[in-house]
Amino acid sequence: MSDVLTTMAYERARSVPEALVLLAEGGEDARPISGGQSLVPMMNLGLAAPAFLVDVSAVPGLRTITVEGEHLVIGAAVTHAELTSDPLVAEHAPLLAHAARHIGSQRIRNRGTIGGSVAHGDAAAELPVSCHALEADYRIESATGAELRAAGPFSQGYYQTDLAPGELVTAIRVPLRPGHGWGFQEYSRRAGDFALASAAVGVRLEGERIGEVAIAVTGAADRPIRLGELERSLTGQGVASAVRSVAGLAAELTVADDPYCAGADRGRLIEVMVERAVRDACADVRKGRP
Repeated sequence: MSDVLTTMAYERARSVPEALVLLAEGGEDARPISGGQSLVPMMNLGLAAPAFLVDVSAVPGLRTITVEGEHLVIGAAVTHAELTSDPLVAEHAPLLAHAARHIGSQRIRNRGTIGGSVAHGDAAAELPVSCHALEADYRIESATGAELRAAGPFSQGYYQTDLAPGELVTAIRVPLRPGHGWGFQEYSRRAGDFALASAAVGVRLEGERIGEVAIAVTGAADRPIRLGELERSLTGQGVASAVRSVAGLAAELTVADDPYCAGADRGRLIEVMVERAVRDACADVRKGRP
């Protein structure tokens, strides 16, 4: 690690264009850094050894939260703590606020950023699975231009994302969905530990029946996944019936054993998290009704 530290270059970007030029110049050896809550631990463990760090923590515009048209737009350098307290997030994407409260400790939430979390690609992380349920997309910029990529396919495996060298996540865009309710549930051995299973759920009710539902989970695969078959089966059901229908989900999941949890046990945890999150999301809709 001492060799890595003595040869590492560092630049603090003052704008997005400058950051993109620096990342392009550094190529595969360059990595952006803001809060450092994902990258620095990996460097400490010897799992990452970038030769060039481009600090984007002070870039104007990356720490703003605004409503633009039909989207809530969250700058990539917005911290987890800011997600938990921002009034626009509370109004338009409370799921992100719920999820962010489960991340690590207060110190980590004060430093870690939403852009860093989605770019890191941790299969157990709270914000990527929530963005999947929200059907968010990410604004990706490079020296050659900008594009939008959907949150779901952006996650491609353990610590793998659809982010190439020289590219930077600059914003997360969440569609506005008035009338929806949201629920987030997570199980970990201790508060702040990595989750063994989590569920992010969004629901729109038609009377007392589910008109639309989105369910994304961690723990079932090497990335966050949507439970499309379950979503379709719950649509049109009454709330109580829908919650009961989640029972049996574990038997339909194929979850591998790992050093932290037996596959069958993790499947059962996912089932319980989904059941609770569906109930919470339906209650959230009812709470918002006049």
